[in-house]
Amino acid sequence: MKKLFMLTALAASFSFATSEPHVHDGFFLNFAMGMGYQSMDYTTYNYDDDTYGHSGLATDIDVKLGCSVTDMVAVHITLTGDTPTESVGEGRDDNEVKANLSLLGIGTTLYFPGNYLASASLGIGQFRVYDDISTFHARVVSNPDTYSRSGFAFQIAAGKEWWVSDNWGIGATAALLYGFETNLADARESSLSISLRFSATYN
Repeated sequence: MKKLFMLTALAASFSFATSEPHVHDGFFLNFAMGMGYQSMDYTTYNYDDDTYGHSGLATDIDVKLGCSVTDMVAVHITLTGDTPTESVGEGRDDNEVKANLSLLGIGTTLYFPGNYLASASLGIGQFRVYDDISTFHARVVSNPDTYSRSGFAFQIAAGKEWWVSDNWGIGATAALLYGFETNLADARESSLSISLRFSATYN
């Protein structure tokens, strides 16, 4: 993944020289942030080894970095994640337990007439369950030597952008993020979220 990131960044740096106003070409950078609904199943390994469910409001943060290969197609590295706005339960010593799902992968964004867009990404999904403590450090509930915390995740999104300068566009998108992992204790964790986001894109 590190080599993939370096190759994408190198290709993007060369593309700066060919960028034209109001054209999807050259370097591609997208930020998106919003909120939505998230439903998840998770296991509190060190507490009681039971699986629980949680659903509710969640925040969505998304970053895409890459380059345009045509005036309608961009390829990129995607880093995105959804986190419930509230704790998902209580752990030992009445500490709040929080959870989130993040995706690190590769994807493609397609542009259509009218600056409508569709995007899809897939890669490694990282599911975390942890305590909230006053020093802002997170203690992972599972033992990394015993349980696998990484699995598969994908994201699909669609929306529209409006040019606000030669190379910057702002827009709104709807996104779906799903991921799951199966740990060595044969428990399965999963998360599904649907979000509405505001976005800013340099292209």
